[in-house]
Amino acid sequence: MSVRVTNAGRAVARSGLLPSTAHELLSYLSSKAAELSALMISCANSELEDCDDFAFVLVHAAYSSTEYSRSQIRRRFLPYQLLTAEMTGPQIRLRNLLFQPHQSDAVNAAILARRWMSGVPMRQLESALDVRSGVLSAMFADAANILRGVADILYAATSPQSVNELPTGVPLSATPTLNTIIASIRRIASRLDAGLPDDVLWMRSLTLDGVPVLTRNEIMLLREAGMLSPTDLLDPGNFPKLLDAFGPRSNTSMASAQNVQQATRTWRLEERDRLIESQRKRLPAECRDVLLRFYRTRETEFEGVLEEIFRCFGISIDARDQPGTTSFPDFVVSPLGKQLAIECKSKVVGEAVTFNDATDVIRKAGVNGYGAAFKVTVCQPYISPDVPRKLANCTDLCVVNADDIAEAFVQLKVGRITQQDFTDWISRPGQASREHLTQSSRPLIPATSAP
Repeated sequence: MSVRVTNAGRAVARSGLLPSTAHELLSYLSSKAAELSALMISCANSELEDCDDFAFVLVHAAYSSTEYSRSQIRRRFLPYQLLTAEMTGPQIRLRNLLFQPHQSDAVNAAILARRWMSGVPMRQLESALDVRSGVLSAMFADAANILRGVADILYAATSPQSVNELPTGVPLSATPTLNTIIASIRRIASRLDAGLPDDVLWMRSLTLDGVPVLTRNEIMLLREAGMLSPTDLLDPGNFPKLLDAFGPRSNTSMASAQNVQQATRTWRLEERDRLIESQRKRLPAECRDVLLRFYRTRETEFEGVLEEIFRCFGISIDARDQPGTTSFPDFVVSPLGKQLAIECKSKVVGEAVTFNDATDVIRKAGVNGYGAAFKVTVCQPYISPDVPRKLANCTDLCVVNADDIAEAFVQLKVGRITQQDFTDWISRPGQASREHLTQSSRPLIPATSAP
């Protein structure tokens, strides 16, 4: 009898989870794959400030697993104080989706974890059921490690392989849908580590010389002030609110605020490099060269590369700026019949597209008979942080950074969004960012990328 080692088997061995835990959670996720994927998308597109139903369901599954079994093979423990009546939470309306739904300690643990991920101070969590902070921190860390292990096993289980190598309980038909939730599971694990909502999790990565420039409490203060993005932190008009996160005005608070802005600029450059590499891996080989040229070029060369991309995706070009024309938009295109006047503005890395440059397309479209078209300014590399705020009353202009529109093109190419999704995204007033790309309801085409 021969023994064959599978990709999923190796991942289980590396995860540190009991094989029984891996089996039961994979079977659970496979049986609920469609519902969980729909819940994930629903939460991502929810207008509620904090929609954490998907996170709650996954964390609850971790706490309900064999890792916490009361049998002799028990590996981890939930504090005895959680064995009480269930606290108020989303468990009743989500009961049909929960794994082992009738364990009160797992429900209470998931509710506390949900509050932790929402930014609730540790002191409030301690007082909820009289559990000390050290015990709670260990409990959150355990759930994060279980979910990381599950994500790694799912990644291995959904990689290209023969049907005979799939884990028991994971039908081939479920693998495309399971593939869509892996990144979100990893994100939940990161949120458990940091105790932060998803929209400000990135701020944990702001460091100078390897030292974080923001505490968890400071991040939550910035969130309460509506400062969620790098643009928000770098906007000169928001500097007073940034100062307020560091207490009374002083030289120390001024230095802290300036350090945050310096760290944000560094993070943005590094994030751009990471994004380019991620996009390169996800694209088929024949598209990678045009992606790199898109990022490296400026001025008329940049416009030429964008024209290549439009043609590649079948977006018709109605008219474009030509030698001899005066004040004409770089492109007029009509994806799905929606007419767009597009202007490209580029700067060297370290500089940003200004308000006057960003709004130039309005004048050019107007004087050439395209005043009724929706206007778009593509900014290479970035729009100046103060510009989106100044465009609040402009109802027919969208500004978009080069890396954001590149991400939209990549997702369009791999089937993650439709051309309708892209057209809707690029024709809304304000700033279009990749975080706002609407996922198509169609199953994703599995991407080839590193875990």
